[in-house]
Parts: sequence; structure tokens; C-alpha cells
Amino acid sequence: MRKIHYGGGAIIVSDEIGKAVLRYARALAHAKTADLIVVPGLTEDNQVGVAHLLIGPASQLLSVPAADLDIDLADARVVEILEARTKNADPDRPEWGSDIVDVSDFTKYDWDF
Repeated sequence: MRKIHYGGGAIIVSDEIGKAVLRYARALAHAKTADLIVVPGLTEDNQVGVAHLLIGPASQLLSVPAADLDIDLADARVVEILEARTKNADPDRPEWGSDIVDVSDFTKYDWDF
């Protein structure tokens, strides 16, 4: 799970959604445009709900690991939509692989990526 900090708040989302949001925000920044997205997650008051995020060139998002909870926040359709929008916003970018990786041991991480 990932905690996405945005503005003065945060929402916990699945790993896949968190990474898809960051990739889309990056593509929008490259395209110099913005979009409003809706993602499911766990709010600061521990309720399952949705977040509306306006992301674009000026977005300042922070994604950090969050404790795994016994709540399924995965939504393959949201990831599919975000990935399609990412490709439309930045069509020249090659397919992503491991551009956003989780690092559990910094002593073994290749910092020259």
C-alpha cells in the first residue's frame, strides 16, 4: 500500500494505483496539461472512499509506503484508465517497467539507474 500526500492531506491507495497516479502526473507534466482523476483509497479518518486529485505540471505528490491493512484497495479498472491516459498524454514515452520501484535494502540499491 502507498500513502499519497497531496496538498495538505493524504490518502492510502494500493501499490498499483499509487504508481499509476505518479506515472500519469509525470506524463501530464511533460505534456504541460492537467487532469482531474478519481482514485479509491482509505481516507485520513480510516474510511474507504474516493479522492479527487487535480494533477498536472504543478503537482507536488509524495508517495510513501503505508502499512498493509486488511482492506482490499486494488482496482484494476482505475489502473487501466490511468495507464491509458498516461499513454495518451505522453505517447513517445517507452513502456514502463520498473521505473517506480520499492526499495527495502538501500545498501543493495543501484543508485545509477
